[in-house]
Amino acid sequence: MHVRAFDYLRVIAETGSLRGAAQKIGVTATALTRQIEHLEYFFRMKLFERDQRGIRLTAAGEVVMETAERVSRELDVTRQRVDDLKGLRSGIVNIRVSSSTLTSVLVPALTALNDEYPGLRFMVEVATAPLVGEALVAGRADLGLTIFAPDLSELTLCARMPVVHSAIMAPAHPLAGNDTISLRDLQDHPLSMPDSAYFVRRAFDRAVKSSAMSLDPVFVTGSFELQIELAMRGRAILFLPAFSCRTYIERGQLCAVPLGPDLQVPTSLDLLRASHKPLSAAARVVSSRIADVMASMDAAGHWAG
Repeated sequence: MHVRAFDYLRVIAETGSLRGAAQKIGVTATALTRQIEHLEYFFRMKLFERDQRGIRLTAAGEVVMETAERVSRELDVTRQRVDDLKGLRSGIVNIRVSSSTLTSVLVPALTALNDEYPGLRFMVEVATAPLVGEALVAGRADLGLTIFAPDLSELTLCARMPVVHSAIMAPAHPLAGNDTISLRDLQDHPLSMPDSAYFVRRAFDRAVKSSAMSLDPVFVTGSFELQIELAMRGRAILFLPAFSCRTYIERGQLCAVPLGPDLQVPTSLDLLRASHKPLSAAARVVSSRIADVMASMDAAGHWAG
């Protein structure tokens, strides 16, 4: 019995005519009759009977028809899944990320994916948290990875990791030996922070609002690279998750000192997608791999094991 016979069964039931079904399918009536005979031989039951109005299904035919419809639906789903697998050999995944997530989260995920799926292509653009959300909702990106994710109902959370910010500075900085850094400690030392268009700046401004002191960064920039360079030269202290500077810390170019209670800003690193847009097979694989990297880290950015 050929699976195609189920399709023939359905068309005959719809048309009520062997000749009409044969014309619709594009086969001869003889070939169509042979396929139905094979079905009837397989089930050991008559599936059609004739009356004045033409051909109609018997009770057994009705039962087989239900199976035929289900098989047809499942084959369509299977075909789509197979087509998706083809995408793993040649698909493109668009990702929007905040710059602080690149080296410690995205790079390990993408290098592993490139080894396993060399045909995949990754379009990565750096953006602020609001722009990450906008790109997802507009369909310009498949996945978004950011800290201080925008609270948009159109987004679906794929993975989340708690994030703790630290004071990032050069190892020779006068405050590098502190157990923690308070707002008072910072008063005599230059800071580098982004402007209020960034959610992280707004969060820290809110954290110190009740204090008599305020944050007055000497260097105001959204450039991650510029901030890192200023910190390595001993010219500024940064507020960043330690994992975002992991490479520099391991090289001894920077160090991370925990922030005190007056500077705590609870947040998370979120992997997002648009709620209205199902992920392709390629994007699902990328999402899963990024989530694995996130799961291997703790809030301070340390790797498990």
